[in-house]
Amino acid sequence: MGKERKYLYEIQGLRAVAALMVAVYHIWIQRVSGGVDVFFVVAAFFVVGSLIRRVPLSLADVLDYYGKTLRRLLPSAALVVCTTILLSMWLMPDSMWRNQIKHAMASMLFLENWSLALTATDYLQQGAPPSPFQQLWALAVQVQFYFAFPLLLWAGLKLDARRGRRDNHACVLLLMAVTVLSLCYSIYITEKNQSWAYFDTFARAWEFALGGLLALGVSRISLSPPAAKVLGWISLVVLTTFALFLDVSTLFPGVVALVPVLAAVGIVIAARNRCDMRLLNNRFVVWFGDMSFSFYLWHWPLLSFYRYVTGEFDVGLLPGLAIIGGAGVLAFLTTWGLETPVRRSPLLSRRRINTYGACVLLMAFPLASLAMWYQDYQGRSAAARSELATFLRAPDVPDHDLQPSTLIASLDLPASSFDGCHQNYLQPEVRECTYGDPEADYTVVLAGGSHAQHWLAALKVAAEREAFRLISMTKGACMLSTDPHARYQVNPSCLAWNREALERLGELQPDLVFTTATRGQGAEERVPKGYRQAWQRLADDDIDVLAIRDNPWYGFDVPKCVDLQDNPSVACSIPRRSVLKAQSPTGEVHLPNVQFADLSDLFCDDQRCSPLRDNVLVYRDDHHITNTFSHLAADRIIAALHRAESTFDDSPRGR
Repeated sequence: MGKERKYLYEIQGLRAVAALMVAVYHIWIQRVSGGVDVFFVVAAFFVVGSLIRRVPLSLADVLDYYGKTLRRLLPSAALVVCTTILLSMWLMPDSMWRNQIKHAMASMLFLENWSLALTATDYLQQGAPPSPFQQLWALAVQVQFYFAFPLLLWAGLKLDARRGRRDNHACVLLLMAVTVLSLCYSIYITEKNQSWAYFDTFARAWEFALGGLLALGVSRISLSPPAAKVLGWISLVVLTTFALFLDVSTLFPGVVALVPVLAAVGIVIAARNRCDMRLLNNRFVVWFGDMSFSFYLWHWPLLSFYRYVTGEFDVGLLPGLAIIGGAGVLAFLTTWGLETPVRRSPLLSRRRINTYGACVLLMAFPLASLAMWYQDYQGRSAAARSELATFLRAPDVPDHDLQPSTLIASLDLPASSFDGCHQNYLQPEVRECTYGDPEADYTVVLAGGSHAQHWLAALKVAAEREAFRLISMTKGACMLSTDPHARYQVNPSCLAWNREALERLGELQPDLVFTTATRGQGAEERVPKGYRQAWQRLADDDIDVLAIRDNPWYGFDVPKCVDLQDNPSVACSIPRRSVLKAQSPTGEVHLPNVQFADLSDLFCDDQRCSPLRDNVLVYRDDHHITNTFSHLAADRIIAALHRAESTFDDSPRGR
């Protein structure tokens, strides 16, 4: 094979390609590219390759490696996070402040992947716009690996030393175990809950472990230079094009992630065998690879803030090139103006305490920026809550500001979201809370998912005025339904919750159950079979139902749109026909124990649906109404309750 190459320029070029892939796919294609998976493989290749040469590897060596890693990562990360915080205060819509402060903190703690995983599986947050800190999830995963895998290698080398072996046998076995277990888990959790799996460290560990195995075994793989070049070019073509033909956004990081991972492995093997790929090892690409880390960090906030400022999600050719160019300039300044001096500083590398002290100092800047942002948010949100409370005491006063403010709209939730009475997305147990008059003879039960829950404020007002007992029995993303195969039953716990809820309703024998009646948008709006089956089950228990037509779903974050548009009543409105049928589908359902209420006129006129009504913000996200709007709709809910009660009393089966 000839003399072994000490520096594999193609791998540095591979970093450049991966960073550009991520940016191009984010800006113009809006798909997952697989570039991040390449970063994991290459990072592990260097981590393991670097540490395995330090035999014996001591814990002091591990601590020194941590310090070296932090000197390389923290300068760029701290600067990007600090800048993103300051730009967020200036450019970000008020409606996003609360959640993004959490993402900023998670980013500084290198836990952003878990923050995004929780957001992705939080039913009430799934419609939230992307965070400008979102790209830091990959750095968080990488840092978690950077700290875990050196300890794994240290343990493996200790085992080998005790057994008198020098072939890294234990390290290989440990990395193989991580690869197999993590890949199996990744396949399982991707099928079970892909939105969580995408950000799950444990579902990504196999990619890092495979890169480590590559570092341990690549020297044993021998290819001729022509064969290596063929392998390298095939791997590069597959890596850069596979996501164009296969939308893997909902498939990663399961089996499909093997494609970019194995492509990266192929390029590393080819580089080790003198493939001499000029596209990857030329001076410019290698130079860009040196700053690919900073480029990756910078491209996403630039893209995010472009979208905030313009209000446009799609990015044209010239703006996209400007974003890439801007990220390149910032990456150059960051890498050679900050990262390189810190990483190569003799003073910092001389003593471990100097390195860790410098890292604390670096993180002080984004921490101070975050503290300033949080203090500003707290003061403004307190004022907004005070204004909202004043408005609710006198809603008829003209010329009031928008209520609730977009700054606090995401927190304008039903009372059951704060007192523990709304069951979460994952748990099957039924939770109950009583409002109104607990001693009243007449009982109404609010049952179903969050679209039933968001009418709680109106029902509470009704219960207080009409002196009846109101029981709340709701669960996130779980409608009152008995259809186990319905697409809207997004979590298996929903079926168990429905069984228990229907049994409990049979025990309570309420005078009325209030729930949602329809689902779907436009021509797809319908009364689902599972709903009708649940109502029939209640009829068997002699329980009456008032079912309300579902509100329109917007498909975009309404408070953000209101923030960004000069005339949101028009710019953020949607055609009525796109979200509602001309006639409510409830007219096709005839059950003696069910009455329907259609309040669609509160949301739409004959032509369009508006997110504002008399300067009241109707929606707190893309499809849930604000607690304020629900409260103000109490008169209409009371009228619907009276009509239902009168109809049931006059019917042959009336009580």
